Parts: sequence; structure tokens; C-alpha cells
Amino acid sequence: MDNFGSVGVASPDHAGHDGPDIELLRAQVRAQWADVLEHDDFGGDDDFFEAGGNSLLVAEIMATLGAVLGVRLELRLFFEHPTVNELTGALAARGVFRTPAR
Repeated sequence: MDNFGSVGVASPDHAGHDGPDIELLRAQVRAQWADVLEHDDFGGDDDFFEAGGNSLLVAEIMATLGAVLGVRLELRLFFEHPTVNELTGALAARGVFRTPAR
């Protein structure tokens, strides 16, 4: 049984996860950040909280990403991986790739 509630640890280089799937996932994570922060003035390695985020926005991001990806995501995952690249790597390590419904 898959436990999407547990926290996976991504390797810094995200080995084995490069390609179109991870780029789509990274774009989804970045889009959610930009939506809740109401700006896109941040890089892939910028800390969410330093970019103007707060814990209420984290909950919104994780709920939306979980719905898009079809998995339950714990808030703790975000707090342990507070950059776009880190969160993308952690999600990729869990194999949560899914093309969003259009």
C-alpha cells in the first residue's frame, strides 16, 4: 500500500527524474506558487517564505497540487522542501507524475 502521507527524500540532483515529466511537474509547482503569491518573481531555488509565502498559502498549494496529482500530500513535505526545485524533486521521488485534466 502506497503511503503518500510519508515524506520522501529527494536527492539533490534528482537523478533518474530528468525529462518531460519532471519539467511538467516543476511547471505545476511553480504555477501554484505564482498563483498564491500573486507574483512570479522567484527562482527555482528561492525559499517560499522569503518570497512572501506563509503557512496558510502552503496549505492551499498542497491541497491544489494533491488534487491535480491525485494524491494526498502532507504539509510537512512542503516545509521540508520549501523551494520549487526541492519540492519538485521530493514529489518526483514519490512518482506522482500525472498530466493535469484540461
